[in-house]
Amino acid sequence: MQRNSCSLVVEPYQPDLVIDIGKITLGETNRNNLQGNQKQQEKETLLQAACALLNSGGGVIRMEMTEEVEHAGELGLDLENALRELIQSLDLETFFETKQYRAYFYIFVKSWSSGSSDGSFMARICSLSPSLYRRSGTSKWPMDSRAAFDFLKTKKERAKQSIVHTLNEESSSSKTLRVTERDISEPNSAFHVFQKDWLAFQETLSFPESQTVEFKQFSTKHIQEYVKNIIPEYISAFANTGGGYLFIGVDDKTKKVLGCSKDKVDPVSLKTVIDKEISKLPIFHFCSSNAPVSYETKVIEVRIVSELYGYVCVLKVEPFCCVVFSRAPSSWMVEERKGIYPLTTEEWVRRMMDTDPELPEAFESQLSLSDSPPSCRPVYSKKGLKHKCDLQQYFFPAQ
Repeated sequence: MQRNSCSLVVEPYQPDLVIDIGKITLGETNRNNLQGNQKQQEKETLLQAACALLNSGGGVIRMEMTEEVEHAGELGLDLENALRELIQSLDLETFFETKQYRAYFYIFVKSWSSGSSDGSFMARICSLSPSLYRRSGTSKWPMDSRAAFDFLKTKKERAKQSIVHTLNEESSSSKTLRVTERDISEPNSAFHVFQKDWLAFQETLSFPESQTVEFKQFSTKHIQEYVKNIIPEYISAFANTGGGYLFIGVDDKTKKVLGCSKDKVDPVSLKTVIDKEISKLPIFHFCSSNAPVSYETKVIEVRIVSELYGYVCVLKVEPFCCVVFSRAPSSWMVEERKGIYPLTTEEWVRRMMDTDPELPEAFESQLSLSDSPPSCRPVYSKKGLKHKCDLQQYFFPAQ
C-alpha cells in the first residue's frame, strides 16, 4: 500500500483506484462539535483525495465514521460546500456519488472533464487552488481556476507576440534576442517616499492605497514571521499585475507612518528574510527569459524629531514578464504504484494549457482535449478515409 505525507492510503489490487482516508467525523451535528484544527484537517484530507481521483480517471474514497450520524448518508455542510467549491458547481452529483455501509462511508468519484453540460468553461484539470494572485483595486485578488486559465493564456500570447516582435527587430537591426519588461507606472508620491532616507513618526503620507500601493502595519510580535507570511501573496500579486509598492509600517486607514521600534527589528536580517522568501516564489516563463522576480527593498528610518525611533520597510516590485505563484498550485494525481503526489508548478501549467494540436490540412480531430479527462490525449485521423464510419461503429459501438 502506498501512503503519502497526509496518511492517505491507496489500496492495491482493486478494480478501481481506492483511497482510504481513515477515520472522519461526518454529520452536521457531529462536525459542529469538533475541537481545534481537526475539522479543517479532515476537510483538507478529503479534498486532497477527491482532487487526486478527479485528475486520475476517478475512483473511490473510503472512510471510517468516528460515530453514528443523525441522518444516514449525511456528510456535513462544510464538507459538501468544500466539494462544491472544488468542482466549481452546485451539483455534487456531477462528479460524486455517496453510499454508507455500516461504519464506512464511500464517495464514488467520477473522472474530471473540462466539458460541462451547461456549456460553461471548466479548467483542464481540477485544483484546490492555483496559488495565483493579482491586484484588484486596493486588494490582492486570488484567482480561481477559470481566471487562472485566462491569465495564463493572456501571458502566453503576450510572450509569443513579444518574441515575434523581438525576432523581427533582430532580423532588421541584428539586435540580441531579448524580452523586455515595462517599467512600473509609478505614482509620483510613492516613488518620492521610496527615495527618502527617513520619515517622521506619525507623519501622514499624501497618497492612499491603490492598485500599485499597499500599506501594511508591522506586527508587534514575531515581526520576521509576519513579513514572511505576507510576502508570497502580495509580491506575486504586484508582479502579476503591473508592479507597485508594499509599505510595511504604515497604517492603511490613517496613512500614518508608525514603523516598528528599533528594539524589535534588525534591518539587515529583515532584508535577508525578504530576499529568501521572494527567491522561493515559484515562477513560470512562457518567454525565452529566465529572469527572476525583479524588486528592490529599502528600509527607511523613522524618527521622532532627530532621534531614531524605528523603521519602515518598502518593497518596490516590477511587473513580471510571465507568471509568479505565491506557492506551488494545490493539485494532485494518484497512481496505484506511485501513490498520491502533488503536481509541480511546471506540470500544473502544462496540463492547464494542454490544447489540441494544430493539425495539417489533411487531418481532422476525432477526440478533442476540450471535452476529455486530464490524462487523455487527442485523437485525429486523415480526412477522407474510406470506411471510417464503419470502423468507428465497430470499435466504438453506440450504447
